[in-house]
Amino acid sequence: MSAYANAKALGRDAVLDKIAALDLYESGVYREKLTDHIAKAQAAAAEEGSELAAVAALNNADTDMIYLELLKKDPEKVLEGCAIAALAAGAVKAVLTVPEKETELAQSLQEKAAACGVEVVSEFINIRKNQANLLVHLATCADLADAFEDCYEAGIYVSVNGEALKKVPADAKVSEIVDLSEAKAVQVGYAYYTPQECEASVGELNPANGVIRVLTEKNCIVDDAAKKLLADRAQSCGKCVFCREGLIQLEFMQTETTQGRGKMEFLDLTKEIGEAMCFSTPCSMGQQSARIALSAMAKFASEYEAHIKKKNCPAGVCQAFVMIYIDPTVCTGCGDCLDVCPKDCIEGKPKFIHMIDEFECDRCGKCVEACEEECIHITTGKVPKLPDRLTKVGKFKKKRH
Repeated sequence: MSAYANAKALGRDAVLDKIAALDLYESGVYREKLTDHIAKAQAAAAEEGSELAAVAALNNADTDMIYLELLKKDPEKVLEGCAIAALAAGAVKAVLTVPEKETELAQSLQEKAAACGVEVVSEFINIRKNQANLLVHLATCADLADAFEDCYEAGIYVSVNGEALKKVPADAKVSEIVDLSEAKAVQVGYAYYTPQECEASVGELNPANGVIRVLTEKNCIVDDAAKKLLADRAQSCGKCVFCREGLIQLEFMQTETTQGRGKMEFLDLTKEIGEAMCFSTPCSMGQQSARIALSAMAKFASEYEAHIKKKNCPAGVCQAFVMIYIDPTVCTGCGDCLDVCPKDCIEGKPKFIHMIDEFECDRCGKCVEACEEECIHITTGKVPKLPDRLTKVGKFKKKRH
């Protein structure tokens, strides 16, 4: 028998008893005992006087979508888990929601879903519309199916440094499952943590999107946060003012900082806007995207100060703080760099030392790759004395003396 058939044969009360006995938790952002999660949804539906539906989905804030691996790898398991969630809650229907851009996936699931009595839709979850429904995470559905196949193992699904999903014990320390020897920071779920904070357990830090990722000295926190906020902006439905406008402002301040136009007041503004988003936005998109910016600035303020005050990216990642120059003592005037420069910002001619116009250069690095003499360098430090006009190869050093 299938997991759903087993659950149906037991009856709703016995299903709830088993969920409680196994101490199942709702996965994702709203991690709590599943029995409590179900009870809250039932109470909300009763208060609204509406029929309860069980809606399985990823959290809206999940731009990484690592948990979709569970659905793609074993769709029957997740679909049956969704049906079991509806049975446990006494819901009138079960709905599996996949992200908007996954329309092909939604279509491929229709036949399997019909066999489980589950409706499949592709959309961004409207929290207001579903506030009186039971929202369950895809990982919760997978756990429910395992529970009624009698193969459930307690734990939290995580992807460590981009590897495949695996289950780890909720009480395992984050420091026990990642190598922190070169760590500057660790992203756990929707926030950054210091290596010292990773002595906390996986359950305490809650990687709600399944992500645990180590950042080293080669990673720029500011740049990383900017990219995440840009992804959040792309995924947000834009219907809530606090989320829409807040994301615009947060992403703008991070990006401006990476481009050398940051201001110290950005730190206070990020705190003000981020905290308002956590309090005022109705779904995980605004709440969790704000945590990325808040944790970055609160715990790694020195990186922001380096960008803003010292005009330096400690990781050497932000191109606005990087200089590319041609070593005049090594350049042979071959012209290879001129041929590949997309901005046409290198001046030179055969047998003359080439020069880069630093104001036009966008630091793409194509000239560095093209130079067989290895005379073009990228640096965040001081640039040596360079010629200010075209000079014959081999003559620049003599002119300096």
